[in-house]
Amino acid sequence: MRRRLTFGVLAAFAVLAAVGAIAAAIGRDHAEKDAAEASRAAAEKSHTAPARIEKVTRGEGESEEASTAAQEAYADRAYPAASISPVQVKTSHGADHQIRVRGGRGHGSWRAIGPDTLNVDTLGTQSFGPPTQWSGRETALAVSPKCSDEACRVYVAAAGGGIWMTQDALSAHPAWQQISDGEIPTTAIGSLLIDPTDASGRTIYVGTGEPNGSSDSEAGLGLYKSTDGGAHWALVPGSWDVAKDRAIGAIAIDPNDPTHIFIGTDVARHGLSSRSGGRYTPPDGRTPPLGLYESKDGGASFTANTIKPQDTVNPGSANGADFYKGGVTSIQYDPNDSSTLYFTIWDYGLFRSTNNGATNTEIYTGDPDPVGSGIRYEFSPAKLAGGKTRIYLTVGSNQKFTDTGEWVDASKLLRTDDAQAATPVWQPLSAPTKSDPGKYATWNFCRGQCWYDQFIVSPAGRPDTVFIGGVMQYEELPPYGGADSSNGRAVMQSTDGGVHWTDMTADASNRPGLKFNGESMHPDQHAFAYVPTNPDIWFAGSDGGLIRSSGSYADNSADCDHRGLTGDDYTDCKAWLSRIPTVLTTLNAGLNTLQFQQLSANPLDPLGDVLGGTQDNGTLAYSGSPTWFLPVTGDGGDSGFDPTNPQMRFHTYTGALMDVNFHGNDPKTWVWNSDLFNNLEGCCELAAFYAPAIADTQVHGQLFAGLEHVYRTKDFGGDQATLEAHCNTTNAFGTSDWLYTGKCGDWTVASPNLANDAAYGSKAGSYIVELDRANDAGTMYVGTRRGRIFITRDASAASPTYTRIDTDAQPKRMPSGISIDPTDPLHLFVTYSGYNAYAAAAGTAPGHVFEVKVNPTTLVATWTLLDYNLGDQPITDVAYDHPTGDLYVSTDWGVDRLPAGSTSWITAADGMPPVATYGLTYAFTKKGKRVIYAATHGRGAYELDLKKPKGKH
Repeated sequence: MRRRLTFGVLAAFAVLAAVGAIAAAIGRDHAEKDAAEASRAAAEKSHTAPARIEKVTRGEGESEEASTAAQEAYADRAYPAASISPVQVKTSHGADHQIRVRGGRGHGSWRAIGPDTLNVDTLGTQSFGPPTQWSGRETALAVSPKCSDEACRVYVAAAGGGIWMTQDALSAHPAWQQISDGEIPTTAIGSLLIDPTDASGRTIYVGTGEPNGSSDSEAGLGLYKSTDGGAHWALVPGSWDVAKDRAIGAIAIDPNDPTHIFIGTDVARHGLSSRSGGRYTPPDGRTPPLGLYESKDGGASFTANTIKPQDTVNPGSANGADFYKGGVTSIQYDPNDSSTLYFTIWDYGLFRSTNNGATNTEIYTGDPDPVGSGIRYEFSPAKLAGGKTRIYLTVGSNQKFTDTGEWVDASKLLRTDDAQAATPVWQPLSAPTKSDPGKYATWNFCRGQCWYDQFIVSPAGRPDTVFIGGVMQYEELPPYGGADSSNGRAVMQSTDGGVHWTDMTADASNRPGLKFNGESMHPDQHAFAYVPTNPDIWFAGSDGGLIRSSGSYADNSADCDHRGLTGDDYTDCKAWLSRIPTVLTTLNAGLNTLQFQQLSANPLDPLGDVLGGTQDNGTLAYSGSPTWFLPVTGDGGDSGFDPTNPQMRFHTYTGALMDVNFHGNDPKTWVWNSDLFNNLEGCCELAAFYAPAIADTQVHGQLFAGLEHVYRTKDFGGDQATLEAHCNTTNAFGTSDWLYTGKCGDWTVASPNLANDAAYGSKAGSYIVELDRANDAGTMYVGTRRGRIFITRDASAASPTYTRIDTDAQPKRMPSGISIDPTDPLHLFVTYSGYNAYAAAAGTAPGHVFEVKVNPTTLVATWTLLDYNLGDQPITDVAYDHPTGDLYVSTDWGVDRLPAGSTSWITAADGMPPVATYGLTYAFTKKGKRVIYAATHGRGAYELDLKKPKGKH
């Protein structure tokens, strides 16, 4: 799901910066990345160049193909139908649950290998600042009303990691505890609320499902409640019928009646895939409409309070074409009137509800979205002297320019000082005027991804204080190109009602970094909370975890004198840095919430050298400790090692965009070899959001990547000396003068268009999603998104020959995994995403797990179905253990095992929570020790030590 610029966007920064390289940060603007993906997806038929990124419509994409990783995943699970119904979700969860409760268990136990802590080198930070620590995406925060210096309880909701709690949030090193495992049957969380009617602070509500509008925001399973501080949780029973397959993005409790509950639901999606995929909402009415729901009986039942017209599903499209319209983003009571509440609705505006929900009036009606992707609104009420209510309102309009580059619209901030008036008057606090640092501070604060990250918070009792959070403004951040007029403006604070602002994004600690001194926030802000007795001590949650302010501020504007600024840039800088936090402290040690895409193991040291790609937190390195290291930042996709010299390794960002390193994990020596893919993906050829890339299992230096064609390089992308001299991505080793010139990389086409060439018959469409190389001289398998499976026996030849081995008797769905018998290159296992029920309705072949044997003479394959008791659930990956003959598959709920000779799947092993598992990696040592690594979405990585085969010692 991915919050970064594409290389094409970074290239613009590179030109401005003259260094052109800072690919250790490769930008981070999620919407622009999604937009570029949507553009190249739309080019599947037109093959035209993409439009200006600022003008691309929806962050989730409206093109014929899915535009982001999770959208692709959803479409892959749903295909050939338009959607996944709650019945299918329940069926898949039920089938997996039956496997787990029957008592069958594999040998051994999963071992969590972290990262409990992710250490980030200075080159991994977005500003080349001092080393820091990150964790996974945070979606909601709650601070106990009894928080004190001695004991401060804070709750953190992670996008795919469940609920975490610490009792000592104000300490130097808080100790985190996972408190939802075994109690809440999903790890996707969207909202947290401590019941304001419970003075003890021990009654807590959790809304499941992530409402952030990103393509990897997973759907939830209703509202949950704890009355003992999070030790135990129970489903609020009436919430299932109104929130299934949705996210609960907002919760409010009547201050006078704890049985009177409001929840707001938002778009979310089911099913995520290791190889990326698409999203759909059921079109047949089984998913409840988005809107505001109300319970007057403590949650035993909910009824619709406000439902507005919303997008409908187009089942003929690849992603459903329904987005956020009608979702409720925030619900809060009036601080002056406990019978009045307010709520915001996507694409509509702000509503006031009097008589405790009986009468609703729209008090801010938004203008039509100039871009067409929908406007997200957030608000924060404040109690003024004299009994009036102030409201700060963010309007998440998407940035738009005229053809000559003039502003048309962007995200902005408004304020009214009498929200109870019949027609409140709204004062604009933002403007595209650089000469006015007060109004320019909040103009375009969430850029092109307002649907994903924004918050507005005014602390209780301080109506003139307000915090606003959004995206990182990279062009203002040292050391990027452009005037360094701020510290990034990811979080800003005003103490005079939004008139003047200062930058909270980095502190004044002056801790030494490479190009920037002081701690700095991770990009993409989602959540904010403060200590009730001292709102200057606050917490901010982002894609990179949690950070805390010290509670004091310093004037750091003298730093502007050393940034080479003039004119308005200098004026802005002096204003914005005049009051910044003295110290920001990351609180991520022990928060095991990172979202892995894939794991790879060094073939010569598979137990002590592992790489793993993560969502927006880079490609990470494991060396045996739960404290991992970040050698390269950005979105992390595939990774791998050279078979004879594993110091040579690669990683990918999104698409097939790749760096290689000839010196292990040295952060300074990553070099870019992907000019060709950067050009192709922008105009002429489709690639999966996380495109497959592999190193050859036998041939030194040989790499393969899959777009619509297979591409190959025989020397890791180019001559080492040349790449290191001209294509370095950090500008800290060699130079970066060849980046994006077409000279970095020597990839060549090594196949026909396997995905779309009509000569190969049925199942044409999209791009390659699987590449798997056998342990012989030249056998390789290729899978395309719509189910074509190819074999080549001469992958290293000048012109490899490909033969299709599937037929219409096999699924027309996404192959999610291929595992080849290490002793027999013509014996393999193939898994598929999606549901059999929809395949039957479409008249295509069913099946999830197959054993395949290929005739060595004719290359005709024999397929044997192995689903047995798996039920109708998507399978995300597969791993075959030849010494025992056991087969392992990953699902949305964990990992299952088929013992050799059995017809009954069992749980692979204990020790792993029921978490979506994106991928499996099988690894073995020369001494015969074998392990499986599991990449999970939100709970880090796991390792399973496989048993010795019977009769062997």
